Amino acid sequence: MFANYVNRHDLTRVARKLERGQVDKVLAKLRIRGKARVTAHWANIDAGTQEWWAIKAVQRRWNTFASGDPEVSFPMYAARTHLADRANLTALSLGCGTGGNEINWAKQEVFGEILGIDIAPERIDAANRGAKEHGLEGNLRFEVADAHDLIKAKQTYDVVLGLQSLHHFQNLDDTMQWVAKLIAPGGFLMVDEFIGPTRFQWTRQQIAAANELLARLPESRKRMSDGRIKERVIRPSKLSMIIDDPSEAVDSDRLLPAIEDNFEVVEVLPYGGSVLHIAFSGISHNFLGDDDETQELLDMCFAHEDKALANGLEHDFAFMVCRPH
Repeated sequence: MFANYVNRHDLTRVARKLERGQVDKVLAKLRIRGKARVTAHWANIDAGTQEWWAIKAVQRRWNTFASGDPEVSFPMYAARTHLADRANLTALSLGCGTGGNEINWAKQEVFGEILGIDIAPERIDAANRGAKEHGLEGNLRFEVADAHDLIKAKQTYDVVLGLQSLHHFQNLDDTMQWVAKLIAPGGFLMVDEFIGPTRFQWTRQQIAAANELLARLPESRKRMSDGRIKERVIRPSKLSMIIDDPSEAVDSDRLLPAIEDNFEVVEVLPYGGSVLHIAFSGISHNFLGDDDETQELLDMCFAHEDKALANGLEHDFAFMVCRPH
């Protein structure tokens, strides 16, 4: 309907919120516009366990795509290869959120200082607490700032990190031009990003693959936090995406081309997600155990996505190592 700007599932979601008495929250969100709505959305710092990144086996799968070793993450791999024999590097992380990814980078012994910035004060507070808890406050700090204002300062960094944040930026052709200007000569842009469909407008091929996977899972593994059973993946309407978070995947299908236009891509390491990201969404908490049954189901899920990728489905996520032109 109207190029999926709205769809019939919006009515179902509204009815569900009416039943739960949550309509006031939706109306309150509609009263906030633009950047303020994005900031309000990201004020919630509860990461939860309902999305695929909460599953340890999924994280090990990402590591295997990055380095060939399930125990060697992308930060570890990048530090041992592209940043080897370098020390006391400065880094800037754009849209750092609560700082979990930056902590992993700061643990590599090549950085003298990492600065993470985000527009949500609640997330910056949580990030600074996390840095202190990990004993990293000496070389890892976080500040409330808008990345678009940084170019005016004309400061450069040895490494700029785009860690699940760049897909929240609009006008990516212009954005990647000014990101390149933040990098000192000889420096890198390190990317861990969603590069899939804008506004999560999943392709028919990936929806079919995800629904086929869901059909193979036992009902007990498809139960969502509200008790409902996830029977199928539904493409969200563009309006629902805008209402929830106007920045989510706002121009994501332009991210990879915009990077390629402004950077030399030294290495790109795709890591799937085209099926698992959307199939596991809302039910990942059912796959957190390390028992044999859970592992067998996860192995089946991984093999299912591997088959879909081998049959031509594009990767929705990628690690990248880039140098400005």
